Amino acid sequence: MKKSLLTLMAICLVIVGCQTVSSTHEKILSSAQILDLFEKPGIQLTEPTGLHPENVFLRTLNEVSPQAFTINEGQLISIYVYPSSREAKKGIKDFEEKTAAASVVPHNRYQVANVLLFYVTEGSPDDKRIELVVEEMRSLTNLN
Repeated sequence: MKKSLLTLMAICLVIVGCQTVSSTHEKILSSAQILDLFEKPGIQLTEPTGLHPENVFLRTLNEVSPQAFTINEGQLISIYVYPSSREAKKGIKDFEEKTAAASVVPHNRYQVANVLLFYVTEGSPDDKRIELVVEEMRSLTNLN
């Protein structure tokens, strides 16, 4: 009787433990999902050319190198995909530390779940479709 009671309690403990882990499990985005989101509103991503290799938006942040693209003939998009949102936040901190003494061009920075995205317009008007992409990223990561 004691043995079966202990077994039942152990099973209950495992079930409760698994539920706790799954309820705190965050949704993460893949690189492929992000690229698909850019295609939806018709944003054409192209390989950047002529960028200086030391460009701050091309640097490795928290041990992750970005995927870099240009849109609208010269606006830069840098996408960092981390294993978790915690690591993405460390990427932001790394960026801030590496650029603290530098004069960085105006840019937009977005962090959604495990993704860190930089959008550099280089004086051009912002493409409002980027906001749509970011909102779509947020909707994919909402835990319901």
